[in-house]
This record gives sequence, C-alpha cells and structure tokens, in this order.
Amino acid sequence: MEQEKLDRAIRYVLRYAIEHGGKAYYNPCMYHLGFADNIPPSEAFNRELRKYGGLHYGEYAEEYDYDDAWDYFQIDERGRKYMEKVEPSGLGKIIRGLFTMCLSILQIPFVLEGWISYILNCVIKFLAKIFFPIAFVSFIWWPLDMLCSFSWMLCDWLKHVIWDKGFTWEASSRRWLSRFPKL
Repeated sequence: MEQEKLDRAIRYVLRYAIEHGGKAYYNPCMYHLGFADNIPPSEAFNRELRKYGGLHYGEYAEEYDYDDAWDYFQIDERGRKYMEKVEPSGLGKIIRGLFTMCLSILQIPFVLEGWISYILNCVIKFLAKIFFPIAFVSFIWWPLDMLCSFSWMLCDWLKHVIWDKGFTWEASSRRWLSRFPKL
C-alpha cells in the first residue's frame, strides 16, 4: 500500500511538471502532497523522483540544512516516456473522456439551479430590507440548493479522480463557490 501511495505522488509530480513547462516547484506542488519546508519528502521519494528528472536546490540549501527540500524538479525524457507509458491511451482514454463528458453534461442543471437560486436570494435580500420576515422564504429551497451543490461537487471530484489528478473534495467545493459572486 505504501508503494502505491509513493507511485501516485510521483505521477502527480511528473504530471504537474509536464503541465507547467517541465518544472514542478516545491511550493505548491509538494505542499499539495502534504510536505512542507520543515516536513520534507523522504529520501526514497527523492531517489524515485530523480529517476525521471533532476532536483534543483536553492542557494540557501546548505545554509539552512534542507537536504531533502528542493526548490524545483525538472522533468527529462525518462519522465516523459514513463508518463506516456502509464497514462491511459487508446480505448481507455476514450472511455474516460466519454465518462468525463457525461459528468460535465450532468453538471449543467446543477449550475442552472445555482444561478436561479442566486438570483432569487438577491431578490429576497432586497425585499427583506423592506419587510424582514420575507427572508425566511429562502429556507424553502435551501435543501435543493444543498443537494445540487453536493451533486455538482461530486461530479467535479469524480472527473478529476477518473484522470488520477490528485484532486481533493475541498478544491471541488472551492470551484463550486467561485462560480457565484458574494451576496
């Protein structure tokens, strides 16, 4: 089980490097995996990562004795070939793409309900300035709002899990909340 966790973390760093111009900086990439400046990755992790590219240390690495906390990882051809080998291709990629497209289509009604609810809440807020008890009307559709937001976040999270992106539920909830301006 520990080896599987290490492999997933390595794939995350390699994918991150490929998506960001060949480099994966320690912050935010490694912070996402639970490491920090005072909690560096293990030597086994760094050794495994060096198989796919180079670790670059900053000018202060010796001064602060951060042997394991590097500044950035730069992927090379070995890492790119490894990712081509482990990433889905052919039929697997098509199936994942179709499933992702179905989840995206399923999210459309949840977004529409969210915007309708947002507009209704704006109207209720305006009317509540005139007559406050009208504000309690918003509790009528509150359960529907919660169900729709949960469903949208679940679809969003599943889309990222399907592609093994290392996505968290909290990130999915932030994506949902960022769709709407604050009241």
